[in-house]
Amino acid sequence: MDPGALPPSWIAIAEHPAFGAAARRLATNILALSDADRTLAAVFKDAGHYITAMSAAYLDTRGGLTPTLLRQVCASTGLLTANRAAALIDFMLHIGVLRHGEGNGYRITAGFQQSWRQHLQSALAAAEVLDPTLAEVRTALEAPQVYHAFLGTQVNRLYSLARTVDPFPNLRASFLHPLAGCSILHTLTLACTDATFTPIESAHLPLAWLAERFGVSQPHVRRLLKRAEANRFLVHLGPSRRALHPEGFPSIRYHYAAQLAELVECGRIIRAEQASLLGKNDTLEAYPILAPA
Repeated sequence: MDPGALPPSWIAIAEHPAFGAAARRLATNILALSDADRTLAAVFKDAGHYITAMSAAYLDTRGGLTPTLLRQVCASTGLLTANRAAALIDFMLHIGVLRHGEGNGYRITAGFQQSWRQHLQSALAAAEVLDPTLAEVRTALEAPQVYHAFLGTQVNRLYSLARTVDPFPNLRASFLHPLAGCSILHTLTLACTDATFTPIESAHLPLAWLAERFGVSQPHVRRLLKRAEANRFLVHLGPSRRALHPEGFPSIRYHYAAQLAELVECGRIIRAEQASLLGKNDTLEAYPILAPA
């Protein structure tokens, strides 16, 4: 990986004094939501599940959530094929993300819409460590027009990024594509770094515990960890003891910096547009629940 080829905003976030705290809070918040919400836990497991759910949430706000369009949009990101997207659509129906709508369309369930809003608010709470003014956007997401605008901004930026050259192909192969890989990456990152997001000597992470926590088989976790070791993201130091590999850790660091940079940028865009989104007579003051603390 060549850091000089990365977007300047990612580098700036990675060099921010509060980056370590923000990155750890992002991982912590995602895992906490997974523990509290079984539907989100399923969606957060890997990039394919996440992109499908995110795209469905976005298309639903635009009134264009059909199976054909959802497959096309997911496949266009390069993170999954149209056939896998079709299989994941069935899975989303099964776990309560989607419901059948009029004609051949789908709608997001009310429960998942609220879960996704909580997810965005939780992610913004981590970005607030870097830019405290984003707290206003986080609370304003309760207003449907602000939620729709934030989701549209975020999704379109992520679609554009997905069509560029992937700066972390080995990270994608090791953690983002395999089932439960994203959740395991968050867990490894938190266990194997200190409060400043600096790698520590080692951490105790039993394979059986990881498999049980994220609902996958032990052989699957073993293969995932072996691949991560082969790609120099992990070092196996003994029974259940692992550390982050010094060669692969910069990719992990910039992976979190990229997520936080996008959250900060999206939040700032919506903050600048917030007054017009809410309308002249529909300000935050009109919603006590939305008023900034």
